[in-house]
Amino acid sequence: MDQRSLEAAAKSGNIDLLYELIREDPYVLDKIDNVPFIDTPLHVAALAGTTEFAMEMMHLQPSFARKLNADGLTPLHLAIDHGHFWLVLELVKVDPSLVRLKGRQGMTPLLLAVSKKNIDLISEFFLVCPKSIVDANVNRENALHIAVKNNEPREGLIVLKVLMGWILRLCQKDAERTETRVINCRDKDGNTPLHIAAYHNNHQAMRLMLKSSNVNVNIENKNGLTVLDVAVLLRREGSRWGRVERMVKWHGGKRSASLVKIKTTSDILSSKLTWCESRRTKSIRSYSWISEERRNALLVVATLIITATYQTVLQPPGGVSDSGESGREASNGTISHGTTSNGTKAGSVVMGDGDFVWLWIWNSVGFNIATALTLRLLSLGQESGFWYIPLFIPLLLAYYAAGGVISPNEIMLHIGNVGSFIILLIWALVVWFWEWLQSKRGKVRGPKSGLVWEGFATLDQARGVTPKGYVIK
Repeated sequence: MDQRSLEAAAKSGNIDLLYELIREDPYVLDKIDNVPFIDTPLHVAALAGTTEFAMEMMHLQPSFARKLNADGLTPLHLAIDHGHFWLVLELVKVDPSLVRLKGRQGMTPLLLAVSKKNIDLISEFFLVCPKSIVDANVNRENALHIAVKNNEPREGLIVLKVLMGWILRLCQKDAERTETRVINCRDKDGNTPLHIAAYHNNHQAMRLMLKSSNVNVNIENKNGLTVLDVAVLLRREGSRWGRVERMVKWHGGKRSASLVKIKTTSDILSSKLTWCESRRTKSIRSYSWISEERRNALLVVATLIITATYQTVLQPPGGVSDSGESGREASNGTISHGTTSNGTKAGSVVMGDGDFVWLWIWNSVGFNIATALTLRLLSLGQESGFWYIPLFIPLLLAYYAAGGVISPNEIMLHIGNVGSFIILLIWALVVWFWEWLQSKRGKVRGPKSGLVWEGFATLDQARGVTPKGYVIK
């Protein structure tokens, strides 16, 4: 089979000739695919811009789209390089992940489109493959670095506007982390896109990137220079850099010498584990085995308990005293406002003082434990649990305010609060003692099994019992 005939068919877009060649040799495409680096018919079609032939080849041999030629380029790279816009779109429609394929020097099709200043292609790539924004080349330069380094500042600024417009509009689950990762990315010299803009005195590019709330203007490059250091250094060399310097200072930029010495990761890991860190780690581990279904079930149960205990305060057993006669003059004299004719407080429970104390103690214990469990299950040890706390503060305040209304008197309410606190404290000590006891049990001599000792297996598995946190499928 003549290889040139296949190339000629790809250049001319002759699909009929392609199938004639396949009939002559059914393995013709597989033979080409076995070569590590080669110009496949898809490469030739991408170079020539024969869209229909390229799409036919994509369906016959999809692996060609990911193959590099001798120059380290995929068909998508060639199509972008030669300006075949519609062919590029057809290829990424079939396989959006092609946007992230790295070719020569680690350049992805997106990075190549940025270097070519093709804003329409950049926008389309973001729509089909949003994660491509985080990709960088072998020099660890991402799309922002390449846009700022553009030899034509005006066109580079247009590209940068598109990039920042996409970054600032990200709304997916990890959008904030992605924005932080991209805007603060450091190249092989440790320079962020802000460093590059400062070196080029590109205050317009800096203004665009400083719109991000996650930008860090005090990152040091490998020479120990912050963005402000770069601006000051070049100003001293005679350049007019005052505008950039003022802009960086306005956004909290500092000289490296004035930055507070921060701990490295090795310093943190080698430091002594604090009590709070230990408790947080154990708490996360203790809840990490809970499946999503069990977590949701526990949340439902905890919510029902909160609702029931709160409702008990609003409508206590036996009801509350009638305040209809409050403030009126009875036959035996005058009664003060807020009390009933028999001398009890208006709106207080009609049950006895002792019954109220016991009801308030156990109701408060259930309410507090259910609230704490709900907060724990919502966050599961993550920092996001902080945002749930303000939601429960009004509920807690309203609960105890309602308790003050229905209580027979302040003494009974204080006794109930102290009693519930003591029971919660006893419960916390019991839990702590149980955890301590479990940790001691794991250190005593067990069965003669290395797997059990090293934590690869448990005694429950030896007895045929499913270990906690595992589901039999």
